Amino acid sequence: MENESGKVFAPLNSGAEKLQSFFMEHLNRLYCAKAHIIERLPDIADADCFRSIKGTINETIERAEVQVYKMDQIYNLFKTQYSFDTVSNLVSFLEKSFTNFQWNMTDPDLGLIMILSYLSFIECLEGASVHILKMLAIKLQNEKLSFLLREDFVNVDSTLASQLTNMYTETAHY
Repeated sequence: MENESGKVFAPLNSGAEKLQSFFMEHLNRLYCAKAHIIERLPDIADADCFRSIKGTINETIERAEVQVYKMDQIYNLFKTQYSFDTVSNLVSFLEKSFTNFQWNMTDPDLGLIMILSYLSFIECLEGASVHILKMLAIKLQNEKLSFLLREDFVNVDSTLASQLTNMYTETAHY
C-alpha cells in the first residue's frame, strides 16, 4: 500500500499485517459507533422531551458525519471499506441500548439516564479506539493517516452528554 508520497506503508511482514488487521478492527468499531449515532439520533431529535436540545442533537449528528467521512478516507488509504463482520455484537449492543432508551423515553429519570449510558459507552469506545489507532498509525508510518486521526477526533458526544446531564440533574427531587 502506498501513502500520499508514493511510498509503501511499512513493510507488511507478518507482524505488520497483524498490526494492520488490529488497526482495521478498531477503525470498524469506531465507525460502527459513529454510524449508529448518525442513524439513530435523528429518531429522537423531534421528541418533545428533547425539543430544547434539538440543535445540539443535530450538531452531534453533523460532527459524527464528518468523522465518518474522515474514516472513509482512512479506509481508502488501505484500499478497503467498513465491514460489519467484526462488529455485529457491538451493533447489537448499541441497538439494544438505544431501543431500551426509546421504550423508556417518557420516564424522564430512566430515559435520560439510559441515553446518557448509551452516549457514555460510545465516548469510552471512541477514546480507547482513537488512542489505539493513533499509536498504530505511528507504527504503520503514514503521515496522512496520522493527520486524519489528529483532526476532529475529539469526543463528538460531550456537548450533548453535558446538556443531557444538566436536564437529568434539573429533574432531581431532594
